[in-house]
Order: sequence, then structure tokens, then C-alpha cells
Amino acid sequence: MGHKFTIQLMVTVFSSLMIFSGSFAFAQSNHTEFQYESISGDEIKSSSVAKQMLEKIKQSKQILKELQAGKHLEKTSEQLAIDEQRKLSQEILQKQLDRMNKDYEPYTPQNAFATFLGGVNATHHGLYWDQFNYVDSKVKVARAAKQMVLDNGGTYHDALREYVKYASMTRVEMIQFNEELNIKYGFSDSEIQKNFDKFGKLPRYD
Repeated sequence: MGHKFTIQLMVTVFSSLMIFSGSFAFAQSNHTEFQYESISGDEIKSSSVAKQMLEKIKQSKQILKELQAGKHLEKTSEQLAIDEQRKLSQEILQKQLDRMNKDYEPYTPQNAFATFLGGVNATHHGLYWDQFNYVDSKVKVARAAKQMVLDNGGTYHDALREYVKYASMTRVEMIQFNEELNIKYGFSDSEIQKNFDKFGKLPRYD
């Protein structure tokens, strides 16, 4: 019969098979789970198990070759279905977020402040908006300063201290800012404001 070609087939019991984003990862439990079976060349032709194993080995070699070459592997129908479900879930989530943002839109700082101004004489709206924008800009700078401390490895206490440093406003600064706004919108003039000290008080002549 001539020489028989013997192929040593190694059957591995896989502990897990992970498929994520089109990449394949194989995990082997331990070396004691290997089983060996010798099948002769003639038996391979009639053994369905041997044929399947040879086909799997061939496929594995092709996958490894394509991965090493950086070739994009075609996704299976199951993977395509998973991708479609992910896409659908993301679309549903985005719709929910959009609806939530719309529902809470009246409660944003700007809209809430605009609602407050609805009960204030329109003559003073410009002054109030300047005050709001000034404070809002200080808060944004303070948040950026706090985040910078955290990004550079600082403690939360240090970050909070930096936030307070930029977000806070002294009484003198507040009075000075309001004086400038009163002059800007014609509610006062520089000559009148000169009568007040830095604390916003008129001098006493007791």
C-alpha cells in the first residue's frame, strides 16, 4: 500500500472566543486540555471530523495571514447584524437625548434668566444681561482652570481652590462693575459716581 502519511491533529478545547469590532481573539484554558489523535492518510478521506479539522486549520492560517498583512476581514452575517443593532441603539439614544434637551431647554441658565427678566422693566434688561454675561464668563474661566489642575495631576482640593479663585468676585469689584454699567446705560454719570467711595458709600461729614 506504500507509505501512509500520518497527520498529527491537535484538538484544542477553547475556553473563550471573543469577537469585537471585527477582530478575533482566541484564549486557551491550559495545556492539560490538549488531546491528540493520529489519523492515517487514507482515513482522512473518509473521516468527516478530520476533514473539518483540516478546513479549520486552513481557515485559521488564512485569518492569521490576513491579520499580519493588515487586511480588513469581511464580517460575518452575525457580526453585521450586531453592528446594525448597535447603530439602531445609538440612533434611539440620540433621539432620547435630543428630546430630553428640548424638554429641559427652558431651564438652561440663559433661558431661566430670560424668564426672570420677563418681570423686570425692559429699560434695565441690557444692564442685567451684562451682569449675567460677566458672571457666566467668570464661571467658564473658573471651570477651565479647575480642569487644568486635575489634568495636571492636582488634587480635587487644589482644583476647587483654583475654581474659587477665578469665579469669586470681591465687593469692591462688584461695586466698580455696577458703576460702569450704570454709566454705560445712562442711569448715572461719572461726576455723580465720583461722590461714592470704593465701597459704594457717600462720605460722612459728622
